[in-house]
Amino acid sequence: MNTVYYVASNGSDQNHGSEQAPFRTLHRAQQEVRKQIEAGMSQDVNVFVRGGIYELDSALRFDYRDSGRDGFQVHYSSFPGEHAAIIGGTRITNWSPYKGKVWKAKLNDKLKFHTLYANGTRIKQARMPATGYYETDDPHSNLEDKTMQHGIHIREENFPQHSSLTGTQVFVWPGKGEWNWFSETKQVAAVDPEKRFLHFESPSTWPIEAGSRFFMQGSLHFLQSPGQFYLDTFESIVYYWPAEECVNPNDQIIIAPQLGRLLDINGLNPQQPVQNLCISNLSLACTDFSREYRMMEDNVEQAEHREGLIYINHAAHIRIESCMIQQSGSCGIYLDHYAKHISIDSNDIRNFGYIGISLNGFAPGAGPFTNPAASYTNCHNRIINNRIQHGGELVGHGCGILLYQSGNNEISNNCIANMPRYGISLKGLRHKAMPEELYGIPVTWDNHWDFLHSRNNRIAFNDISEVMTDSQDGGLIEAWGVGRGNVIHGNDLHDSGIHFSFGFGIYLDDAADDFTVTSNIIRNLYSTGEGELWMLIFSKGIGNRIKNNLLVSNPHAIAAIGSQEMADEENKHIDIACNIIYNSGYLYYFVNYSDERFSAADSNLYWRNGEPCKVAGQLPLTSNVEDPLDRREYDWEQWRMLLNGKYDGKTLHADPLFFHAEDGDYRLQPESPAYRLGWIDIEFSKIGPK
Repeated sequence: MNTVYYVASNGSDQNHGSEQAPFRTLHRAQQEVRKQIEAGMSQDVNVFVRGGIYELDSALRFDYRDSGRDGFQVHYSSFPGEHAAIIGGTRITNWSPYKGKVWKAKLNDKLKFHTLYANGTRIKQARMPATGYYETDDPHSNLEDKTMQHGIHIREENFPQHSSLTGTQVFVWPGKGEWNWFSETKQVAAVDPEKRFLHFESPSTWPIEAGSRFFMQGSLHFLQSPGQFYLDTFESIVYYWPAEECVNPNDQIIIAPQLGRLLDINGLNPQQPVQNLCISNLSLACTDFSREYRMMEDNVEQAEHREGLIYINHAAHIRIESCMIQQSGSCGIYLDHYAKHISIDSNDIRNFGYIGISLNGFAPGAGPFTNPAASYTNCHNRIINNRIQHGGELVGHGCGILLYQSGNNEISNNCIANMPRYGISLKGLRHKAMPEELYGIPVTWDNHWDFLHSRNNRIAFNDISEVMTDSQDGGLIEAWGVGRGNVIHGNDLHDSGIHFSFGFGIYLDDAADDFTVTSNIIRNLYSTGEGELWMLIFSKGIGNRIKNNLLVSNPHAIAAIGSQEMADEENKHIDIACNIIYNSGYLYYFVNYSDERFSAADSNLYWRNGEPCKVAGQLPLTSNVEDPLDRREYDWEQWRMLLNGKYDGKTLHADPLFFHAEDGDYRLQPESPAYRLGWIDIEFSKIGPK
């Protein structure tokens, strides 16, 4: 038998918490559970929350006093068969018509928010342009780079002539126009109409040069399209144009979020963590965004943005299971600094402002440590069977799952879709960007991996689609400056496009070393507009193994497998074998070349509608034929003669004989020539949530 308490929306905190006399609030149930824990546990403790909506005016905080002990667990969940929704906001009612299709509501003077939700969907702030972007004008020649971080120049045809822009916001991709790597949201402090210059309250992290994409938001004048709102903080009035025709907002559930976190699972310190706690089958929704957003520095998230609808730190052996986690201003779940053995299983995470699940350890050299081993505090977590969709709604470089300085994690059987940049991203700090010393220890080539904790992660059997929808230089799975021993296996990467600039499928970026990339499917990737799908697997780094992958039906791809040495980080010893490349560009692409680039390449199967197999880029061979990236194209025999016939002696140019490629059935017929090369069938049935 377990100890059981009940919470119900029609209960009372004066009750005893029984099924017949439930508590009214989760905070009251928590008090009673703490008494049980303090007295010593002889059985699990369950808190059942009856169906209904529970509004929180402060985060529900779990610390070391909430930990299961003596071998037992504490478990908070919905009552079986009922739906308990915990929200971090207040419902807005009493809407009245304003003008045209715009409605308004008078608010409590204390009610402030930076995002808004209607019937489970985010309402955008009123903005110009209503969709898409403007591009910044050329800065005046007398402005220094520092000034270029203090605001933006607006082109004459885009400058609003009849509205006050002071107090509005600018969502911008700082950089050199094409650098759409990270976005920022900046507050406008002042306007120079003559120069068409908006001055920011605080500088952007990077200079903003001509051609950088941006939009403006936060003015009643901008409210010219459905599905948007404007909050007048001085008059405490919110204006709203519903997305659907003839909708009365009084018939909608419109929530103004009031909290940055809903559940704050945070022990007192590393020695007193919260542990042995399970949260399951609850609906958790509605947190707010920040007034401004500043991009991370060297991939380290700013302190004010380390937020999630569920925030976890100083914690171990925590389970988040089968919850609906949605409508978050920042991340869905944020695993900060000290987070070990956290299990995030079978949740539905959607409509979040930034990242679905963010695992963030300590930056190299950071924290109260004397050596890198002690700083390895974010690790051994399980992220499995989750559906993570519609992310990065407020931050342009949002992704499904981020691993920054976090290792030995199992990231498997998740479904990730609709992200502006990556599906899954691994980050750290590349060797040549490291300082000379970390924790007082000289950094050398031989020891630099000790400081890189995004290592030994297993990323397997995930289904990832529709990412890179609003950025560039990304991939469905991406890594930069990480540790060793990561495995990318059995993932289905599909139906995702590059809408401008360039991007990749699996992107092992600068200093991404010692990866094993096996049995992945990359299919139906495409280019639109000015976008270019470059390489399906792009390997920079050292010692990466690319084997038994199925690269199929990507006719817009320039090449199947590419490589490049960049940023003075070595790119060599790549081992390639037994891949099937089917209607997916050149076999290989070399942005630059060295004799050490490949340690081996053989036993691949290539087919491109019967066309000759070719490689391209920059090789020590003779060619007068340009490739699509203004380098050179080389025929097959030239490639195989390189280095005295070292490469692809057994590689075949033949139809792989799929069962029904035109219908997306990429199983191989028994007589497929791939089997003679050592092909191992991909376990399609293991992919995606279970």
